[in-house]
Amino acid sequence: MIEIQKTGVKDGKDVFVYTISNEAGGRMKVTNYGATIMAVEMPDADGAAADVVLGFETPEEYYGDHPFFGATVGRYANRIAGGQFTVGGKDYVIPCNENGVNLLHGGNNSLNRKVWDASAEENTLSLTYHSPDGEDGFPAAVDIRVEMTLTDDNTVRLEYFAEADADTVLSLTNHSYFNLRGEGDIGDHVLKIDAGEYTPVDENLIPTGEIAEVADTPLDFTHPHLIGERIEDPFPQLRLCGGYDHNFVLWGAGFRRAARVEDPQSGRIMEVYTDKPGMQLYTANFVPEMKGKNGVQYGPRTAYCFETQLFPDSMHHDEFPSCILKKGKTYHDVTEYRFSTK
Repeated sequence: MIEIQKTGVKDGKDVFVYTISNEAGGRMKVTNYGATIMAVEMPDADGAAADVVLGFETPEEYYGDHPFFGATVGRYANRIAGGQFTVGGKDYVIPCNENGVNLLHGGNNSLNRKVWDASAEENTLSLTYHSPDGEDGFPAAVDIRVEMTLTDDNTVRLEYFAEADADTVLSLTNHSYFNLRGEGDIGDHVLKIDAGEYTPVDENLIPTGEIAEVADTPLDFTHPHLIGERIEDPFPQLRLCGGYDHNFVLWGAGFRRAARVEDPQSGRIMEVYTDKPGMQLYTANFVPEMKGKNGVQYGPRTAYCFETQLFPDSMHHDEFPSCILKKGKTYHDVTEYRFSTK
């Protein structure tokens, strides 16, 4: 069931909040501003529901600057060194929005700043956006669709589609910040990542091009570890990022599990499934101290992001999976966040 509420107008288009509910005690709120997930409410082991994503109570609060809470990001998720890339022999330069050296999540006017069209049917919300040629500096006109579903078994399913009228770069993801306890430090949450390799970064948090083993490093989550267990380790990669902010090279191919996280206090468990090759683990290292929904205090290490993705800066590394969407081809991938209790 989906309830629809109009909340205002932005850039001449109506803004809505869509509330999807199921019979298992789950509920998800989405706004068509930025195709943004505003809330995901899930029961704990005793059946008590809590909102397990960070964000704001109203769409209007997302109009200002924020760390991409719940947003659909693109056209290129994660970082592009110098905001520069080449497609079809033509060079493109997009103004950097991270420390003057990187293009992050598509820039300051990216998909999370657009009002999307939306249609609702049963438990699925379909959000569409036409990005014209040259918008935000990217080549080609691209038609994007994101289908967000809350299933009866408390799975949040995100399915992405896109087509372009010319060759371009494209990588889409959702930037939800999860905290299975609902608030507080995430250090005692237990994490397992189904990946034996990662892509190390330089001082600007851009991949060096190396694909390195996680073995014998604090990035080894092939067996469960507390998130806070090694986060202060002097390992140089952690110190560059102030915690975890790394792309993991997932095991296998096709649709498979990427990660499992558990909050021992509430008993909530979330498993991440995807058909993408990579996943960014981000422990909210750069989230400023601020008040969020219901007056909850946010800040560094109060959430974790599992950004399923193509690799960051992949257009500059031939050894990484290609990020080129060819004219006439269809971009398609799926990510699921599956909730349960212990």
